[in-house]
Amino acid sequence: GVPSELGEDEIMVAVVPADDFEPGALHEFCTDRLAPFQVPRYVRQVDVLPRTQTERIEKYKLRADGVTADTWDARGAP
Repeated sequence: GVPSELGEDEIMVAVVPADDFEPGALHEFCTDRLAPFQVPRYVRQVDVLPRTQTERIEKYKLRADGVTADTWDARGAP
């Protein structure tokens, strides 16, 4: 979750794309399969996920970065 201007946190997903990746396609995939409150508003592509020595993802680091300039926003998408 990342802070929202309206109170409740918004959902952001961070992905490490394997090849050609389209954030809008991921959003559409989620929209077709999840309840509206579960669909991420933001999609951020990262080169590598931050991990601990035991290979667990350090989600707090992703939350600390929040929404960056290169983060895809479903509300700003065409």
